[in-house]
Amino acid sequence: METTQQIFLEQLNEIVAAVFAQGPVVVRQAYSNFGCATREFADADALLDDLHYEPGVGDVFLQYTLYYPEAKGHTHERRIDLKPEACNGHTFRFCQEGWGLIQLQCDFRKHPMVECRVAVNSAIRASNWSDTYPDFQSPNAWDWAVVERKAGRLVRLLRKMGKAGRTKP
Repeated sequence: METTQQIFLEQLNEIVAAVFAQGPVVVRQAYSNFGCATREFADADALLDDLHYEPGVGDVFLQYTLYYPEAKGHTHERRIDLKPEACNGHTFRFCQEGWGLIQLQCDFRKHPMVECRVAVNSAIRASNWSDTYPDFQSPNAWDWAVVERKAGRLVRLLRKMGKAGRTKP
């Protein structure tokens, strides 16, 4: 389940509010900055601060994982060892992994528009790939109805915003 929509920068507030409105959630960077621990965002304000974008300053692409503990399942953080010669001397970073993690991606290259994407694995896809990623543990540990409900709400909201976003809010 996924959607990618062009929305106005101001509309990110509504997406972030919806992430936190669905009950307890753990929001983390999908990939940490080089040489750093993965950052976690305790509330909507903290995430919005990270999503603050000024042209020419900072990253143009930001990616987060959303984990709703109600969905159960297993998540983990994996260390990625890097080749320093290929990464300006950086040697590691971390990423978040888990079958039912919901991905939130924001691309600011077309500022003031934001290409926003919400995506999540399906139970079938997770089952088909489970032997390939044993560290993810069994996809059967996830409550897929909860994963689909939480992701579905965000996907529907983003689609609605994309259609309405043809005119400035």
